Amino acid sequence: MKFTSRIALFLVLISSANSFGQLQLSNEIGLNVGPVIMQTDYGERHDLPSSTATSFGIALTHYLSFYGTNYNWRNGASFFSDHFKLRTELSYYFNNSLEHKGSYVEDNGHTEVAKLRAMKGSTKILNIGTQMEFYFKNLEDYGLLFNDDDKFAPYMGLGIQYSIFTPELTSDLGDWRTNPSVLPDKWANDGVFIEKDQTFSMTLNLGTRYKIGDVDLTFDARWQYFFSDSVDGLNANDTGDKFNDTLIYFSVGAVFDLDLFLGNYY
Repeated sequence: MKFTSRIALFLVLISSANSFGQLQLSNEIGLNVGPVIMQTDYGERHDLPSSTATSFGIALTHYLSFYGTNYNWRNGASFFSDHFKLRTELSYYFNNSLEHKGSYVEDNGHTEVAKLRAMKGSTKILNIGTQMEFYFKNLEDYGLLFNDDDKFAPYMGLGIQYSIFTPELTSDLGDWRTNPSVLPDKWANDGVFIEKDQTFSMTLNLGTRYKIGDVDLTFDARWQYFFSDSVDGLNANDTGDKFNDTLIYFSVGAVFDLDLFLGNYY
């Protein structure tokens, strides 16, 4: 699937959501930014400070609520419509700081240690996907324009993403493509996959909204599990590299009521 086709798929999802909006459902659009902490084959797997690399992410989101924008009375409300939102998202992460840290790169004179220290990696990830969010408070009560008591709306979410990633690898010891021996042995022999690829990933979210007038601020923490071990470009046939890549995305953002902005009152 080409990049333009993926963008077209995302636009179709948005268009479909807007079509539902004509059925007196509520539409919102938002933007989130924040740091991304990755856990990959770089560093030590079970030593969190040594196995993480911090990058940056940005996400454009669309929310579909299952109740209308008329807040004057409940019209066919249900537990589902009062507590769930469907979130569609296009997000992008980039990381230029993948490197080995921890006890394995301490200077002990071993050749492999020098090779580990010399490795530098990066990766770029484009995600297109959706998730269902469950809100602990009643959404229609929270959305009332005259309700100033319920400022917070905590939620949790579960979703699926289609992830396209582009990893890179360099070595301070030389060009590993022409001289693979500059890499540690377990990656020198067919353990590097530096090419654009794609996979699916699963997301779990915890967060809250905070209402300020017509705008909702969002504070969100996401754990994302990729169904691939090659997002960082490394996938050696080694017991230490048997885990798939994961990340945590902490973000803040703003959400706007699209129907209110466009004047779509029902």
